[in-house]
Amino acid sequence: MGKPVLYIHPTCATSYRVVKHLASRGLLSRVELASTSEPWGALRAGAWSVPWLVVDGVPAATDPVEPGELEAMLLGEWKPPERVDPVEAVLEAVLHSAYASAVAVAHASLLPALDRGLASAALRAPLSGADVDAVLAELRGAADSLWGVWSDKLVRALGISFVREMWWASRGQLSREELRDTARPHVLGAWLLAKASVGRTGLPGRPLPDPQLLRSMSNFVSRAAAGLLNRVRREQEEILGDEGYWRLLEEHGLS
Repeated sequence: MGKPVLYIHPTCATSYRVVKHLASRGLLSRVELASTSEPWGALRAGAWSVPWLVVDGVPAATDPVEPGELEAMLLGEWKPPERVDPVEAVLEAVLHSAYASAVAVAHASLLPALDRGLASAALRAPLSGADVDAVLAELRGAADSLWGVWSDKLVRALGISFVREMWWASRGQLSREELRDTARPHVLGAWLLAKASVGRTGLPGRPLPDPQLLRSMSNFVSRAAAGLLNRVRREQEEILGDEGYWRLLEEHGLS
């Protein structure tokens, strides 16, 4: 087996915890670190989310993932957990991927987000031996009913992503009032279409987002503006202010 490749983004909270944990265990030498801020390698690896572990060219893990789980994988000690619902595991990976969530909400359907690579990573397929195609067939057959259960979760997750990106765009100066004023349905619709596409790749054939989903996202962000802003501020100030972490990334050729 070749050295696994772990794609991260420096500002991702899970990537942050994983990198610091692996460094504390002296395990970063067992994995090749790569950043999704350099797009072409990440696109070739099919990285829908971060962290994104690739083993022998096959997606093997992604968020949600705990640092200890990746440690066990790198040490060859990982075992599949008992009683995992594979359908739930794939949908949780969609939920934890801002890109996959945006694709689903822009299309008002789970189907465009049910990618084989994402499912492989969600199911830890190279290590677990999970039948990815069988799980995807089950998901696609139930996509309409599952959408009714998961759409609100996806909308809320995207609302948090919107707040985070507004905070970045304001260089940390975003106020609650500015956030509420900006989180209008048509603004969120423009952001959603950009989030779900690369140029026109991934854009719905009729790029007219569902107004009900946009109103739901707008209401969520507006009602919870103060709490969401504080959550994002604490998360990003911790990561951006951790000089030891950034030195560690620089030592591995990342920034």
